[in-house]
Amino acid sequence: MVMQWGWRQLFSMLAAAAFIIFVTLFRQPLLEGARFGYLGIAVACAAANATVLLPAPSSAIVFAFGAVYEPFWVALAGGIGATVGELMGYLLGISGRGLVEQRPFGQRVQTWMARNGFVTVLVFAFLPLPLFDLVGLAAGIARMNVLIFLGATFIGKFLKMLLYACAGAGLIPLLEPFLRRAFGA
Repeated sequence: MVMQWGWRQLFSMLAAAAFIIFVTLFRQPLLEGARFGYLGIAVACAAANATVLLPAPSSAIVFAFGAVYEPFWVALAGGIGATVGELMGYLLGISGRGLVEQRPFGQRVQTWMARNGFVTVLVFAFLPLPLFDLVGLAAGIARMNVLIFLGATFIGKFLKMLLYACAGAGLIPLLEPFLRRAFGA
């Protein structure tokens, strides 16, 4: 089988690879940027979610800053950032489509995403599982409409981040007196 790549696939692969390399090399400074308010939270969450198939602490960022800033806005910033970061898996799926589309697995993925794509993306974006990168790849392979992918991803990520931000806003202040006594701070 001869795979034919178009400019779109090549650009998608190169853009995703460049961004993943950048995030990997500068991960710590990007994550520390969350201390710069809502924009910092969005950038940190984008960086955390742009690493394909590597665990990322975006939920921890949102949990912690939910106690510092307004939880709704922390969740919104985190949801937007996480959605932007998850676009990398989608782009890799588009660029690698030619490798799998002619195989039975690739055809099953395309059929599944055509029928259940929005709900699948939304549910997996909401669940606290590290499997979402595979869903993003599948959505790219199936050439799911990027706006539908981004919409479903944002809804799921925002709702998840809202839970984490509210939990952080409620739990961290409750634990603070105990932690101060335990560590003498």
